[in-house]
Amino acid sequence: MRQYLTAIIEDDAEYAAYLQTCLERYGAEKDCAFQIRSFGRAEAFLSGEQGLYDLVFMDVELGEGWMNGIEAARALREKGSMAMLFFVTNMPQYAPSGYDVDAIDYLIKPVNYRALSVKLDKALRILQQRSGIPVRIRLRDGLRVVSSAEIRYIEVMGHDLMFHTDKEVITAYGGLKERETELAGQGFARCSASVLVNLRHVTGLYGDEISVGDERIRIGRSKRKEFLTRLNQYLGG
Repeated sequence: MRQYLTAIIEDDAEYAAYLQTCLERYGAEKDCAFQIRSFGRAEAFLSGEQGLYDLVFMDVELGEGWMNGIEAARALREKGSMAMLFFVTNMPQYAPSGYDVDAIDYLIKPVNYRALSVKLDKALRILQQRSGIPVRIRLRDGLRVVSSAEIRYIEVMGHDLMFHTDKEVITAYGGLKERETELAGQGFARCSASVLVNLRHVTGLYGDEISVGDERIRIGRSKRKEFLTRLNQYLGG
């Protein structure tokens, strides 16, 4: 059973307990579990290790004189967190602020369980794509196994496949099409006829090029529309 480390930042203890009940109900229905930590103030949440969290539910209004949820979300992103971020508010006008901090969605109080369930489906689908699966790479003299999450991109070079990982480049046999099929659902997309990119490693878009780590890769004209659609979906847009 997959577990998701989840933070609830909410100054109303009763409402935090209600959100926890909703998450427990969802977990029972979907065969997953949420390890939940609740914080009454954003400052207490930010003083810990935020990079571990998969999901963050952030109340926007956290009491006069304290850091509000928008400010806390900016601080969270500045620390490098990639958590799925939900704003929780009874003031819909705050919703556009979520785009500035890559919030996946917002929840209007009182939170409706059915609406929450639909939004969680989307968030967990993205998290599952990011988690990775074992990939077996057949070499001339043996076999390597790496996590798909470590692969930045795969490219065709002559008759070989080049697996560009976080640490090295691995040369292997096989076809790109079969790897694309194997990695379906893991956040990979073709940016050209000869390159399959792991979307989690895309750090920038510059006209007809993307940055992957410290490299630039050209987007093929025939793949551009489909690739950008896949990238937007992966980022939760």
